[in-house]
Amino acid sequence: MRLRLLSAVTLCLAASGTAFTAAGLSSGVGGASQGKIPAPARPSLSVCLRSSVTVRSSVVTLANLLPDSAPAALRQEAGSVPVGSAPQPAMTRVIYAQQLRFLLQGHKELLAGLTLPSEIVVQRFHRALTKQEVIQAIQSATGQQGITAKDGLDLASARFSTPIYVTEADPGLEVIRIQCDPLRNETRFRLWTSKEPGDLPFEVLVPGAVKLPTLVSRHALAPGEIVSAADFAIVMKPGARVLSGEATSAAELTGLETRASLRPGQPVTRTEFAMPVLVRPGVLATMIVQGSEFRIKTVVTPLEPGVFGQEVKVRNTESRQVVEAKVIGRDRLLKDR
Repeated sequence: MRLRLLSAVTLCLAASGTAFTAAGLSSGVGGASQGKIPAPARPSLSVCLRSSVTVRSSVVTLANLLPDSAPAALRQEAGSVPVGSAPQPAMTRVIYAQQLRFLLQGHKELLAGLTLPSEIVVQRFHRALTKQEVIQAIQSATGQQGITAKDGLDLASARFSTPIYVTEADPGLEVIRIQCDPLRNETRFRLWTSKEPGDLPFEVLVPGAVKLPTLVSRHALAPGEIVSAADFAIVMKPGARVLSGEATSAAELTGLETRASLRPGQPVTRTEFAMPVLVRPGVLATMIVQGSEFRIKTVVTPLEPGVFGQEVKVRNTESRQVVEAKVIGRDRLLKDR
């Protein structure tokens, strides 16, 4: 006479999102008579993924979708499995079960131990920028431009039309542009979060129009002129100022060449100047050929224009040999052996 007992128990804990299945316990008289007691079957573990989750990073991994009760080994393995990009702050993204199955095709064993909800709502952790943070960034930028509270900016009345959301405690808030409007008596500041470069810049309006330090030409400059610090002056005037990529002093322009003509008092930026062409095709130049124990000067004809530090082709006027040499000054080149 044989007695067989089959039991199967399935339990899914809603709070932790974990399901357990135990099956396969059987015994028989025949087995007992042979002195063998079958070992109980090993319970299989199935982890239910969350149906909603909030992430802090810009990339969502499978580990983000696991419940807190998931085993450490599973969490470590799942941490190396990306499942997509996180949404922008204050927005959501839905990951469907079918998408997850497709993404986990190369992780079949991992997928076999998971229970997937029909959809998972992913939200990016975020907070709203405070007005005080914006004011501090503006004060830092205006202070660097020599603008003080006496210049009439009403920072307490600063306003931006929509809430600005960030994910970091310190998003690296910076002012990248200042534009003054004397007619409306307001100043517009463009800011961006340098530590969260994926976020778009935004603008803040502040009552009061200020004058900005502006680099201008002292006199007319023709195209192709090599300039010095004496060619420029700094004056305070209304207008717009980009705080990145713009010349902040005459010293930065010294030694450069004008791209086009400039009129007296014209505001200037780095983009209106270029590295001067120091050697020109067909204009004789001196080439220094040097080695560890010698140094020779010879006359060459440049075959192409070159700026400081550039390698250009030149022809020796005596041997007619064509070589490459580095531009080191006006009509001067260097060739190392």
